[in-house]
Amino acid sequence: MSHPKNRPMLFCFRLLLALLTMLSVTAPLSPATATATATATEVGKLTLLPDIAAPVNLHDHVLWLEDRTNDLTLNDVLNLPIDDFTPSTGVPSFGYTGDSVWYRLQLSVPQGQTQSLQLEIQPNYMNFIDAYLIRQGTSRHLWQSHMGDHVPAGLRPTRGSQHVDRFPPLEPGDYTLFIRTKSNSTQLLIAKLWPTDQLISSLTLRDGAMSIYFGVILMLGVVYTVLGSLVRDRAIATYGVCVILIGTLASAVNGLVLAVIQPEWPYANDLIVGVTNVVGSAASIFLWFYILDLGKQNVVIARIAKVYCGLSVACALTVTTDFYALYGTYVVPLHAALLTTLSLIVAYRIIRAPRQWLLWIYLVVIVIPIGGAVLLQLTHAGLIAATPFRLGLHQFTLFFHMCAMGILMGFRLSQIEKERMNMLRVTAATTSLVGEQRKLISMLSHEFRTPLAVIQRSSEMLLLRLRDARSDVTDRLQRIQDQARKLSRLVDIFLNKDGIDDGDFALACELVPVNRLLTDFVADTSRADAEITLECVGTEQLETYVDATLVGLAITNLIETARRYAQGAPIHITVRRNGEWLVEIDIPCHGKDLNSQEILRISDALFRQDIGPTAMQNALGLHISQRIVDAHGGSIKLRDKGTDGIELCLLLPCEDSTGSFDI
Repeated sequence: MSHPKNRPMLFCFRLLLALLTMLSVTAPLSPATATATATATEVGKLTLLPDIAAPVNLHDHVLWLEDRTNDLTLNDVLNLPIDDFTPSTGVPSFGYTGDSVWYRLQLSVPQGQTQSLQLEIQPNYMNFIDAYLIRQGTSRHLWQSHMGDHVPAGLRPTRGSQHVDRFPPLEPGDYTLFIRTKSNSTQLLIAKLWPTDQLISSLTLRDGAMSIYFGVILMLGVVYTVLGSLVRDRAIATYGVCVILIGTLASAVNGLVLAVIQPEWPYANDLIVGVTNVVGSAASIFLWFYILDLGKQNVVIARIAKVYCGLSVACALTVTTDFYALYGTYVVPLHAALLTTLSLIVAYRIIRAPRQWLLWIYLVVIVIPIGGAVLLQLTHAGLIAATPFRLGLHQFTLFFHMCAMGILMGFRLSQIEKERMNMLRVTAATTSLVGEQRKLISMLSHEFRTPLAVIQRSSEMLLLRLRDARSDVTDRLQRIQDQARKLSRLVDIFLNKDGIDDGDFALACELVPVNRLLTDFVADTSRADAEITLECVGTEQLETYVDATLVGLAITNLIETARRYAQGAPIHITVRRNGEWLVEIDIPCHGKDLNSQEILRISDALFRQDIGPTAMQNALGLHISQRIVDAHGGSIKLRDKGTDGIELCLLLPCEDSTGSFDI
């Protein structure tokens, strides 16, 4: 019995084995090249017998000639020796090229041919397909056909998803079939001679399957894109876009545009096939970004992939021109190389972390189906020979991929829904906690106000009763009363139900002389073990409009920061004018414990809006000081003094006492 942790890996291995078994079974399945009614006597020759019962593959027997000048006519080709043509060993393929390709096939009809036959030529995205049938010994064609997606729908022999034309009845004799193709896309030839009834059945089945396929793919793509956008999951949304593009491309390649739109504009099919191809290729690479997190774990490959995506999307401008062949020649192999590299990254990560079952799922669901896509791209680029297996494998791997990815996306959406529900529960718990916090703050505010009011009223009563007492007694009572009033003011500001996170302070501003404000502050806060000295430079005539209690709290927090590093040394405050409208209060901060990390912590507390919880706990006073000064229209600066540490500079608006102070 396997260990529960190994079950995902065993499941992936079983899927892999099943896929390989399927491929081994489908690999030999290719259309027969010889039938009882059509025999190949030698290369370039085919014998047609009466009563053809199955489609005849013509492309397996043709000779081909690549016309790099695009100037050869039928008469020119007729005058060329047969040795100039190259025998075909399978599906003739030439990669992405703008050259014309001529094919010739000698047909021997010993008993004549009166059966209703149809000639079908694929792929349907070739621009021009010209077919000529000539009886040997003559120079004039007895039948010709003009097909291709650049032929307007009204001029095509048959309006449908494929390029089909009726093959003429033949008298006994020998004939030569010439086919000329030209395209700005990949050049390959699949030509078949069908009995009419069998072709009708085949096209009906193919068109029905294509319609169902396109409808399902379009629905899945839209659903994934919309759901991914709603839940803000880029991987799902990008995969939805990929599904729409790949589904549209596959349907267009199989004749969707020719059958449904039936365009009269020659470039309609090129536009849809080309744009979905180049944009889909870029979207598939972007999907790998989110799946493998390339931006963080493989920076170099991520940059290369970004350059490729930009280049690929730019090539969409060439899809209706001959320059599109350059895209297929150079960019398509690059896409295949990128897909292979990304697949190797998955394999490398599996080697490093074999117990990560998600990587095994990626291997089975994404990497293995990519093999079919890479083979198809290399075949289209002309880098490997075209075979029915390589051209048809991608259909099976794509179907497997779509089914498996649908299951994975279902699990992914289920996981996102669970995360959303957990988030809702956390949000509800947080809201409840905030409500309890507000209740606690309100209760604390009430509990603090009661004893403070008692202290304040008691000090007032004592002052009235002890008016004739010594000055030191009355001074102490007055100080108790002032401090109780300040504390009551701070309780009103901070211990309300909005708390310290409220963006606005309820200021109780008054116009006070700068020197008196600082002198009273020093007198109230200076102690024998924490001495504060004050130096006022040219500020005798300055007044400032501030809330003295809050400004005093802000200065106190700055001084406490300086005391942390001063190690008992007195703190010397300097007050001076800074320009015409500001007064500057300088508090030096130095000591052997003041290093670069401490300076950075002070700076973050003063200037960063997104300060973290830990930093907030360690430097809450500085953050509050900055908020208070901002509320007064001032600012706090941090001045570097080199070896002497730093200087905390508090700037407040001010005016000369002889003028009016505008608030």
